[in-house]
Amino acid sequence: MNPWPELEWWDSKYRRICEERIDDIERKGFTCNPKKGLLYQALRETSFEDCKVCIIGQDPYPNPEFATGVAFSIPRHIPEDAFPGTLRLILKEYVTDTHNTFPSHGDLRKWCTQGVLLWNAIPSVRQGHPLSNDWNEWRHLTSEIVRRLSERGIVFAFLGAVARNYANGIDEERNRVIVTGHPSVRGNINAKVPFTGSRIFSTINAKLNEIERPVVDWCLDEVGKPVIASAGRVLPNVNNHSIRLPVKSKAPIYLESSFKLEE
Repeated sequence: MNPWPELEWWDSKYRRICEERIDDIERKGFTCNPKKGLLYQALRETSFEDCKVCIIGQDPYPNPEFATGVAFSIPRHIPEDAFPGTLRLILKEYVTDTHNTFPSHGDLRKWCTQGVLLWNAIPSVRQGHPLSNDWNEWRHLTSEIVRRLSERGIVFAFLGAVARNYANGIDEERNRVIVTGHPSVRGNINAKVPFTGSRIFSTINAKLNEIERPVVDWCLDEVGKPVIASAGRVLPNVNNHSIRLPVKSKAPIYLESSFKLEE
């Protein structure tokens, strides 16, 4: 059975075109990431009914060892010294923002179990060639996912220029929208609002508070859990810091100075 059966994608010509193209590429001896059986894995990890946060990136890791079908997440057995650069930047921000320790693994599926959809706007890539499978047909799928979720009222985070294309038209009365650069060295250099320094994890929780949804426990290891405050409050955190969550705002947040750490 297909995940998210309410999607029109499953019976569409666009799905058939994309999957046939992947088959054609692989018949020619090339590899597409992730494996075809994992192409929609993110939708299996986070159900439509439970989804309260949608984080959208660009496309899968071009290295097949890393691609899992869940954006940014890698297999749990990959050692820290082999983490891809994008994941390393995400986890550095995770440490800075949440004050958790650097995790012992890069498996992000714990976030998925709490209603966080980790989705790539382009769900497939040819090994070693970023954006190689950037086909117009994929846009029908990602657009439908965003449209259907926006009808429910959730928090969206668009990371990078490719993802940002899907931010237009979201009902900002019902939803909350966050936009940053892509978590990559190039993204940090070129983006108006770099991912590094964005405090995206605490900001997502603040926006969940605004729409009266439970916050996410971002901690990936069972140590170092921070105290999560509600919007507008200041509570002590680990490392003798305090963190103030932003007050309510219905406008999209372009994360430049949403948070202030108070010594």
